[in-house]
Amino acid sequence: MRKLLSLVAVVALGASLAACGSNDSKAGDGFGKAGVKVTESFGKKPTVTHRDGAPDTSLVTEVLSEGNGAEVKKGELLTANYLGQIWRDGKVFDNSYDRGAPSSFPIGVGGVISGWDEGLVGKKLGSRVLLSIPADKGYKSQGNTEAGIKGDDTLIFVVDLVSAAANDTKLDADPVAAPATKFKVTGELNAEPKVTVPAGTKPPAKPGKPVVIATGKGKPIEKASQLIGRYVVYDYTGKKQASTWDGQPASATAPAQPGAPTDQLQVGPGPTGQTGALDGLAGIPIGSRVLVELPVSKDANNKPVNAFAVIDILNAFPAPKAQ
Repeated sequence: MRKLLSLVAVVALGASLAACGSNDSKAGDGFGKAGVKVTESFGKKPTVTHRDGAPDTSLVTEVLSEGNGAEVKKGELLTANYLGQIWRDGKVFDNSYDRGAPSSFPIGVGGVISGWDEGLVGKKLGSRVLLSIPADKGYKSQGNTEAGIKGDDTLIFVVDLVSAAANDTKLDADPVAAPATKFKVTGELNAEPKVTVPAGTKPPAKPGKPVVIATGKGKPIEKASQLIGRYVVYDYTGKKQASTWDGQPASATAPAQPGAPTDQLQVGPGPTGQTGALDGLAGIPIGSRVLVELPVSKDANNKPVNAFAVIDILNAFPAPKAQ
């Protein structure tokens, strides 16, 4: 999803929504202001048809059904189901419904095509939103050959806004009075945790079970889940190695990104039965802050690195089906 929606060349654009173009649908013909008709309701895979003729030349957004959740904010990690279709030939080039799981992406900060950034910020969670996106707010003149998208193609998206999370989202959790760990974990439940490692601490020969620092009030995490979360990683000298609270610098193909939660946290078994470092999180309630000892890894110089992570579990969804 993120690879498909990411810009080949990023252009800084404002967050204002563009108005509908001149190709208005006739009243009562069943097509909305974008000239598009959508079947099914929120959460179900839609079927999309459009009126005859050329699409609008400007971005058109239409809330097909409005949810009662909070408004999506710039910089959040937005989780959504979606279907994308090409106006020219009606080809559905991507959708999350067939994978059985939503996708997540930072919104409003240039991490996806600008039509998404402009059209989804400010919409309420629980809404189904239709986007008609001209090429200049999609993949521009480069198109996307892998998806069959030409440089002048208008794209139609139906997007179901499932949830959103930010680095200051507060965990609904109760701190554990005496966590079963020698590490001291401090900090508010809406901020990056701080960890003190006792001098002389040695890494374990084998990672132990996750330690709950604060117990969430959500449902237990199920096996074969994809988690929405944030984390900070330390080595056993107490040096911070990585954090989702830290932003990412700009690259040749993407703008700088502010710190944000991630969806790259998997609880196995995977589609082929594979296991992973976070499998021990199964059964722990959503909303918890946990400490997880990680298997030894290698750095850029091929030297072993022993580390552990403090993870805030913000949400959980079924892992995508193998395609």
